[in-house]
Amino acid sequence: MSVDVINRPDAPDLHVQDVVAAGELESCNHLLDDPEALNRFYEDKGYILLRGVFDQGSVARARDEMLAVAAQMGLVEPGDPTGKWTGKPSVGGMEESDLYAGIAGRLIEDPANQSVMEKILGEPACSVPIVQYRTYPPQSKLGTVHQDGFYSPGIQDYRPVWVSLTPCTRDMGGLALAVGQNKRGYFHNVGKPNPFPIPNDVIPAESWATTDYMPGDVLIVHPCTPHCGLANNSDRLRISFDSRVQSAANPSAVAATVKSFTPTTVTVDADRVGEITLNIDEDSYLRPINPGVRESFDDFVNYMKPGMRLVVVRDGDRAVMLRKAAEG
Repeated sequence: MSVDVINRPDAPDLHVQDVVAAGELESCNHLLDDPEALNRFYEDKGYILLRGVFDQGSVARARDEMLAVAAQMGLVEPGDPTGKWTGKPSVGGMEESDLYAGIAGRLIEDPANQSVMEKILGEPACSVPIVQYRTYPPQSKLGTVHQDGFYSPGIQDYRPVWVSLTPCTRDMGGLALAVGQNKRGYFHNVGKPNPFPIPNDVIPAESWATTDYMPGDVLIVHPCTPHCGLANNSDRLRISFDSRVQSAANPSAVAATVKSFTPTTVTVDADRVGEITLNIDEDSYLRPINPGVRESFDDFVNYMKPGMRLVVVRDGDRAVMLRKAAEG
């Protein structure tokens, strides 16, 4: 049963530490060459888990590139492929750092991996220009239980992709999903401030599941599936990234550079589209500075700047969402 919009200012929040992922996620490898069956599983369960389908050489290169960044920060020893933590605290806030630029894109766009993404999407795929990289040491600050689609209005027919580049066993804090809860709408509580935390009584406790993830595995998470990263209780970094893929022929989200703006419009040079001018209104989802913070429509001209690199989602000549780009 779908839930109505949740507006409960006094509801207790669901925290990651409340989640007990007792269930086991199922492999979908046997469905990979049956598009209809694969899509039925995805819509019913809210995820697709494929074991060992990404080219191992491309995965190892991406792993080494991410670990090289971690070594620059002193989190691991240079050249250690296991990601064992040195004990140095992480500075945090590095998920969209330019130091990682291109790593996810090269992995997903590897020809061997593109064929997998095409089967997952049902057509040739391209990346949504939003990527977050995770080099999380043990006992890192926990995130939130959330649904990706709630924060990405207007992006149509995309599929969030999560990839672990080193072995990620349960004690390392991999993803936990609320299986089958994608069919019930959004659980985020609009009666509370951003990030609109999910109440602790709306997701059945028995729906939570996880698994041990291995390099080459690919997890596709339905935009409406509640999920979270669990605590890392190991002695190693969790080395992973999450991205999104969409139709290459008809992308709904494109990267663009701001050229000019007024209090109610923005003109951008959009990749593969060219120069377009879009209308902005109070319902436009504006996150051009910090991807986790929705900015005020009234202050639009005060925080916008020419040259900003954004993800643009539009409906005709209206901007549905402007978000700081993280092109990966």
